[in-house]
Amino acid sequence: MCYPPGIPILAPGERITAEILDYIEYAKAKGGCNMTGPEDPDILKLNVLTGR
Repeated sequence: MCYPPGIPILAPGERITAEILDYIEYAKAKGGCNMTGPEDPDILKLNVLTGR
């Protein structure tokens, strides 16, 4: 989630698409917003868990 505005970027079960990765890069570069939720605060990697 990028705060503000506080709208989640990804939800459990959602596919990670190129558009989502582009938005994460945009939000990181924009500055002025805090990224909350990822285990890696610099968002250099995303942990993906599967139930398989």
